[in-house]
Amino acid sequence: MSKQTTPSTTYIPPPSHILSTTHLSTQIRQFHDTRTPFRINHNSTNSTRARSASTPQLHIGHLNAILHIDAKEKFAWVEPNVALDALVQETVREFGLMPKVVMEFPGITVGGGFSGASGESTCWREGLFDCCVEEVEMILGDGEVVFAKAGGDGDDGRNAELFDAARCSLGTMGVVTLLKVKLVEAPGAVMLRYRHVSSFGEMKEGLKTDDDEEKYDFVEGFMYSRDSGVIVTGRHVNPTSATVAELPRVRFDRAQDPWFYLHAKETPNLHADLAPIQTYLFRHDRGAFWSGESVLNYWRVPHNRFTRWLFNPMMTARAIYKAMLAADSGDSAIVQDLLVPVDTCEDFFNYVADELEIWPLWLCPVRKRAEDKDRNVVAHPFYKDTGDMTINFGVWGPLPVEEMNNKSIRRINRRMEEKLVEVRGLKVPYAANHYTESEFWNLCYDRNEYERLRKKWRAEALPSIYDKVARHHNESEDDDGIGHDWPLWLKILFNIWPFANLWPLGGLFQMYVVLFK
Repeated sequence: MSKQTTPSTTYIPPPSHILSTTHLSTQIRQFHDTRTPFRINHNSTNSTRARSASTPQLHIGHLNAILHIDAKEKFAWVEPNVALDALVQETVREFGLMPKVVMEFPGITVGGGFSGASGESTCWREGLFDCCVEEVEMILGDGEVVFAKAGGDGDDGRNAELFDAARCSLGTMGVVTLLKVKLVEAPGAVMLRYRHVSSFGEMKEGLKTDDDEEKYDFVEGFMYSRDSGVIVTGRHVNPTSATVAELPRVRFDRAQDPWFYLHAKETPNLHADLAPIQTYLFRHDRGAFWSGESVLNYWRVPHNRFTRWLFNPMMTARAIYKAMLAADSGDSAIVQDLLVPVDTCEDFFNYVADELEIWPLWLCPVRKRAEDKDRNVVAHPFYKDTGDMTINFGVWGPLPVEEMNNKSIRRINRRMEEKLVEVRGLKVPYAANHYTESEFWNLCYDRNEYERLRKKWRAEALPSIYDKVARHHNESEDDDGIGHDWPLWLKILFNIWPFANLWPLGGLFQMYVVLFK
């Protein structure tokens, strides 16, 4: 039986959660005693990294309950596989509250947000999602169950060092089984305003929000070309307030509604409208920003309101990630989020515009919290010298057909990584890295400190961050890359007759996976 450490708060999890945690800790202890490496399986993902099916797995998909919400103190205790749409629905509907940071896709989980460096349009004020988590329950690599809390001096029983080590570490410090998430008031609607800009310099200045603490709650931007962009700001409002009574109402969650990035582009300069809080928070779900354009282009149909409605079941974020993973097609496009300091972000923008020519671009300011400046958050994107504010570049777009081979994919990604070094930027680790192992540790993380913490908290049986993000190139340059978790007969079939690359058979297969599997 594993040791259960009392949490540093007065909250005690229910017996059902304790029973699940005890069962998992027993499995982990067995892995530890037999020196068996293992991976954590959540039964869901928003990652585009290739996965291996050969390593033993610890299944924690059943940890998906909202255990407790404290409306007075404004926090929620939730298990790691609670999806954000489920959490938001519960907190907004019942209590008029929401997490301080809500990622744009409803299927992203609370545990994934804590472990994976996730952010959204409140990050200019709050930092990344992990900054909104106050405490976690974890199972260490030897099966011991502990609680770890933000802050403290490391000797007060809070396990603050473990908490900071676990943030953004992709689950490589232990298995997170419970999280305390801080909440804020959500009156029910968001008033949006759209400001058009004609250069990236104007965009950059508009995203620097130091003097706008009382004016905005949400900030993001889109560049549609070198000389065309939109800054979208939002503010919490009561939808019944007289001050917003005359504003047009908009929604983005129904099949007939516009995709948000198109709505922003087509809305007149300085125009304002009003969106219900839940449709705003997940405004990028339909179309997965603009990834759905690739679906329409594949089927050679026009991009209009009717086709978006017709293909809607296949063009939510959940559906697109599911199809991408089914065919292991993450390398057929650039799908990267990159954090770049404000003072070098224009240089990086020019690189994207000149060499990648991927449009649109998503831009989101992300603040480094003052309390994190002197803390040892070893796997956090702000661990390196990125300054107090960065711009998150969402660079998502298909590669030209002639570039869809391993040699070209590697060349393009390596050039991007070289540019990131020049501008002191970092990749957000949900997507693949092409760094060599020595480059990764020298450029991204302090390996000695990271391995010291892994050893201290007995986490060596779990994959390291590099193991999880590295794109290995032991395959031939012309390898198309087939599904790592497909059955053997399907892998053989694809090797004999690679119909995934034949139109429309590959698309029909992905439709089958999305709609029926």
